[in-house]
Amino acid sequence: MTDVIENKGKKLPTLKKRSEFLSVASTRQKWITPAFIIQLGKNENDEPRIGYTASKKVGNAVARSRAKRRMREVVRNVAGACLFKNRDYVFIARQEILTYPFDQLIRDAKWALKRLDGLKQKKKEGA
Repeated sequence: MTDVIENKGKKLPTLKKRSEFLSVASTRQKWITPAFIIQLGKNENDEPRIGYTASKKVGNAVARSRAKRRMREVVRNVAGACLFKNRDYVFIARQEILTYPFDQLIRDAKWALKRLDGLKQKKKEGA
């Protein structure tokens, strides 16, 4: 519980431009969960950058905003342990995010981020 309180005031840098989102998508590294998709890219910054997106498939404007708020809160909860320097992350909402239990969202995010980092390490070793 103390981690959540400490991370409340900390604001992570975000992706804002379409070109930044496209560069992350071009790496073709992603992990799919029932509630969201996480894409992984590389950046030159010392901090991780996060992007959030929700298409009209998620729902109307109210539902899309709620989905992005839930994703931002999930990232705040897992930021210290699971996000790495020099990386860009894009969280893409799926329709199930609106009804998915919050604790399950956090578990899925930790699992997906751990798996993505493992895939990144395997590619470095193989190349």
